[in-house]
Amino acid sequence: MEHLPDDLSVGELFRYQQRLARSHDLLERLRTLWIGALLGERLERCSDYEIGDLLSLVQDRFGIFSAEFAVCEHARRRLQKRWSHKEKR
Repeated sequence: MEHLPDDLSVGELFRYQQRLARSHDLLERLRTLWIGALLGERLERCSDYEIGDLLSLVQDRFGIFSAEFAVCEHARRRLQKRWSHKEKR
């Protein structure tokens, strides 16, 4: 199992997990569980604004007219709006 650098961003971990999930190698696909746990730990430290940015990555996988796209867009805007209100205080 390769060692991942500690300084990978949440977005980089996200894309790495996506790549592993698409792999035809069963061992690589199983690594998504480990990467998912690591990603979960990193997500807990993200601001609402950063989570909103990540939702944009998720949203790109859905069609613009899908319900999933609408939910991601709503959540992204809500999180980023909340973050911008906190910054103004």
